[in-house]
Amino acid sequence: MALSHAILVSLLDRPQSGYDLAKRFDQTVGYFWKASHQQIYLELHKLAEAGSVHGEKVEQESRPNRIVYAITPHGRAALDGWVEERTEPPSVKEELLVKLFALGSVSTEAVLAEVERRLEFHRRRLVEYEAVMAGHYPDPERLSARKRGLYLGLRMGILFEHSTIAWCEEALATIGELKRPRQVAPPRKARRG
Repeated sequence: MALSHAILVSLLDRPQSGYDLAKRFDQTVGYFWKASHQQIYLELHKLAEAGSVHGEKVEQESRPNRIVYAITPHGRAALDGWVEERTEPPSVKEELLVKLFALGSVSTEAVLAEVERRLEFHRRRLVEYEAVMAGHYPDPERLSARKRGLYLGLRMGILFEHSTIAWCEEALATIGELKRPRQVAPPRKARRG
């Protein structure tokens, strides 16, 4: 997937300025597709040059003028073509897993601290996702097709956070066992026979 596709999808709901798009992107697609605001602005300009979006200047009195972008029929066709393409599973680059591969040869405390930080991050993210779910999708059966797609993305995020939290807790317990001194069994007495 290219950033252009994520932007076109974000424009399906309504025309938006680059600022509004970047802000909304952070709160939706940005959870699983990272892009800086500068990257979004640059891609919007490319999409406008390609005819996939149309920008309309909106005059403002007390602030600089802004450009509001809308998806064009050409952009819709590009989006439809992209949706028809096969989706490959994501490739995973997980630095924490590589650190775990070094366990036993590196500081156990440092690895534990890293897993604890990750656990707290995922707990906070889960709270965010669940708040969005409660506020926007309390009754999934009544959602439009477009909203069901958003719901399913959020649902996957919630399930991912739950499983990652469980994994972090298991990792902490497993690594924590390495810190405990092993108890050596007393030598067996020889049998007399």
